[in-house]
Amino acid sequence: MMDGSQSNSSNAPPPFLTKTYDMVDDPVTNSVVSWGHGGCSFVVWNPPEFAQDLLPKYFKHNNFSSFVRQLNTYGFRKIDPDQWEFGNEEFIRGQRHLLKNIHRRKPVHSHSLQNHGIISPLSETEKQEYEKEIIRLKHDKNELELELQRNEVEKQGFDFQIVSLGERLQSMECRQKQLMSFLAQLMRKPDLASILMHQSEYHNKKRKALKPDHSQGKIQRGRE
Repeated sequence: MMDGSQSNSSNAPPPFLTKTYDMVDDPVTNSVVSWGHGGCSFVVWNPPEFAQDLLPKYFKHNNFSSFVRQLNTYGFRKIDPDQWEFGNEEFIRGQRHLLKNIHRRKPVHSHSLQNHGIISPLSETEKQEYEKEIIRLKHDKNELELELQRNEVEKQGFDFQIVSLGERLQSMECRQKQLMSFLAQLMRKPDLASILMHQSEYHNKKRKALKPDHSQGKIQRGRE
């Protein structure tokens, strides 16, 4: 019994892979992350929301770059340079059982090889693979830095709008207080309100008196 249980546990896929599969396969979050075309890859459509909401739910952290590094250690590669699309030959929609075929890459420690006297130069193929991996990691790092810069610019824009709206609100509140204070003075001093009304009527009459009467001019021209 013990051997069987150990064998089953050893064949079980790592938690990182099963959690990632569940996260991608959940249709509720398709606007944030979903399977790519054909179901042989997945796309993170909204990295900020993905890091803020989904990563803490499944992995108890919100570090998107750490998640990408984990993908790289399991042999995932970036499919599309213009978006966050990742793929692995054994990570396929509807084929959850294939996850057990994905294995974590084991780092090679030079000191352990030295102790056993088995250090050998890298083959040309291995060297090219490492160079490709380095280039891919550099590209992913640049993409993350650009994404962070875009988010920072958007944040600054939102901050400016908030400050501007706050200033407008403060100005409106100040104007409102002035009008309320003026109305309160009128209520306390009815004579002042009467004077202001008379002044307004006087100015209206004065403007009418200064306004030329075009109808009189038309009558005179008609008589001529």
